[in-house]
Amino acid sequence: MNSDTVADGLAQTRCVMFDLDGTLVDSAPDIAISMNKMLQQLNFPTRSLAQVRDWIGNGAGRLIKRALTGQLDGEPPTELFKQAHKLFFDIYDDHINVESAMYPGALEGLATLREQSYTLACVTNKPRRFTPPLLKAFEIDTFFDYLICGDDLAVSKPDPLVLQTILKQAKISPLQAVMVGDSASDIKAARSANMKSFCVSYGYHQGKGVDALGADYIIDSIAEIPQYLLSTA
Repeated sequence: MNSDTVADGLAQTRCVMFDLDGTLVDSAPDIAISMNKMLQQLNFPTRSLAQVRDWIGNGAGRLIKRALTGQLDGEPPTELFKQAHKLFFDIYDDHINVESAMYPGALEGLATLREQSYTLACVTNKPRRFTPPLLKAFEIDTFFDYLICGDDLAVSKPDPLVLQTILKQAKISPLQAVMVGDSASDIKAARSANMKSFCVSYGYHQGKGVDALGADYIIDSIAEIPQYLLSTA
């Protein structure tokens, strides 16, 4: 990718929006532990960490349904889902930050973007019950000017309304913001909101190759983003 291409796409950037799980924080180990404790209490077979990684990205409700059914679009009985939902939430409350870890370069990237006066937002499908505690646990909560969680609106990513809400709050246009994520939900939301997108090469790609997600830029570390943006200054 040449510098002119980068400049054309990012020159107006004022706001950088971040997904959380799989982008800033590797939370899959704690989610998997909590999910398997839930499944065990319901006498269901446990799931591997690899399976859970592939299932993350569409919110807690869909993740729970996938764990119960073993299918991406499976629908368990309503009462079973309600029971599992409450159980998982209660368990995960105590396991939000046991084995989770920030990805290399994430803290550095956030700090540099903040120093460069970019507006930062966290836009996640994770429920609000868990998001502020996780951000605070890694001491990155103060980086974000805006936060939208998975249950804050009537819709969640990949619906573009989530990103458009941040655009409206920050009083900027789609050309002035970029989305950084790891899954199809993040990239689809950005494309539908007419925003440029970065996809990290790690994270939870829901079983798809990172090249197939359609992001404008693929990066190996959040620390690379300031370099992209500075090249347009």
